[in-house]
Amino acid sequence: MYGVQTTSDALQKFAAHRLKQILQSLTKKPFMAVMLGIIVTVAFQSSAATTVLVVEFVNAGMMNLGQALGIVLGSAVGTSISIQLIAFQILDVALGAIFIGFVLYFSGKKQGRHLGHSLIGFGIIFVGMSNMSAASAPLRNIPEVYYFLSQLGAHPILAILVGLILTTVIQSSTAIFAIMMSLAGQELLSLSAIVPLVLGSHIGGTITTLLSSLTTQKMDAKRTAIANTGYKVAATILVFPFLSQFADLIQWTTNNLQRQVANAHLLFALFMILLFFPFNNFIAKLLKRVIPDRQGKEAPLKFQVIDEVSLEVPAVALKQADGEIRALASFIYSKMMLKIPEALLAKSNDWAEDVEKAEEGVDWYYRHTMRFLAVLSQKGLTDEQAEESMNIQFIAKELEYIGDALMAMVQITKKLHRENLQLPEENWEVLNELYTQVTEHFAAVMEALTTWDSQKAAEVIREHPETTRIQRDLQFNFLAQSPLDGLERDLKMEEKRRYITLDLIHLMYQADEHTVNIAKVVMGIV
Repeated sequence: MYGVQTTSDALQKFAAHRLKQILQSLTKKPFMAVMLGIIVTVAFQSSAATTVLVVEFVNAGMMNLGQALGIVLGSAVGTSISIQLIAFQILDVALGAIFIGFVLYFSGKKQGRHLGHSLIGFGIIFVGMSNMSAASAPLRNIPEVYYFLSQLGAHPILAILVGLILTTVIQSSTAIFAIMMSLAGQELLSLSAIVPLVLGSHIGGTITTLLSSLTTQKMDAKRTAIANTGYKVAATILVFPFLSQFADLIQWTTNNLQRQVANAHLLFALFMILLFFPFNNFIAKLLKRVIPDRQGKEAPLKFQVIDEVSLEVPAVALKQADGEIRALASFIYSKMMLKIPEALLAKSNDWAEDVEKAEEGVDWYYRHTMRFLAVLSQKGLTDEQAEESMNIQFIAKELEYIGDALMAMVQITKKLHRENLQLPEENWEVLNELYTQVTEHFAAVMEALTTWDSQKAAEVIREHPETTRIQRDLQFNFLAQSPLDGLERDLKMEEKRRYITLDLIHLMYQADEHTVNIAKVVMGIV
């Protein structure tokens, strides 16, 4: 298990960006989608990671759902290739791979470390296989174990369920097949038991992704996960009446039981491609009809971009987190910042309460995005990915500060209303220059975040001293105002409005300072 996970993590770090670069050329022809599924799964050592990447490509408009389903079919063959490698008895080569891996890991070069890490994991798989095979030999002398394993061939439905449950629990098809090969090597599993176990493991490898998709907001993620499970369930149902003939075919390929385990997986994966690939576009249309896109507004307080399943592939998870931050900035701009004038000048609290409700949403998005990134940080990120994660967290915190400043401004309005007071329009006319400057800067930073445009971010930083000048002039002007002659009650009310206006000036300037901090992140100077 450790070897499989280590290999998967290291190869993701080594190959994720390269796989994105070759995507467009590989998906121009329909069958190339299957080839991409094979390549991605071999590289990532995880069909679940492949599914995550596929959904991200569909959502980005880089491929259609029919092509995505082709990649899903190819991912089963990709897993088969990994299993075929494990079936070789190459312990000496594995020890050599571990040695070379250590040399590369300590070479000092970043890509060399990732490649070395993957070689170490690859070698550990075979060392673990050898130890597991030796450790399973005494099981032949335990009557209960021997009887249970021998009965699996006589009860294929039970064997399918065992394979399904074990793969779902362990969450690694490769690890399950390594265990099956070890048992087969000690003649604890017969071919009649191996075949239904393989079918069950195929289905079990899709269950985790299927369950995760049930709560996702992305309908293509749900469709892809359902199709992935559906393919394997349907193929299993079709093969089940012909298990003995399928076993004969596998036995024809080799007499080695361990190799038969690997061949059973490969032949079943090829059978699914032949069965479903010609109808992928039709299946994609059917899925869109059966699982239509949601109509109307999305439910509140749910991620707009992030999908928890993407944690399987850190590169995709970071891209989604970046998109979520941009969505949060847009939310603050439209639901809070643009409503400030109406909230301050309105005679009722309706506008202010809308802004307060939006601020609750900002807090929710901030907390859950930070939790998502905290989980992601445990996935073994590269140095570049760790830095990107920190930048996203910094921006998220600055956006929350901006939300807090806007919230404080509408709370001032509600305080005025409680005392039967209102901000004079002439006061707002004076504040409007600062408000316009702050709003334009925030809009510019939102644009800079879309493409990480350092020039646009630099403009915001260069204009900040002008914002500071406007803020100070306003403060000095209001502080220098002499109270007008009048009743003491009127004088107190006028003084209260003056100091409230000073608070608004401070809060607007505070929002601009946090906007500048975000611009500095885009510039790479934070």
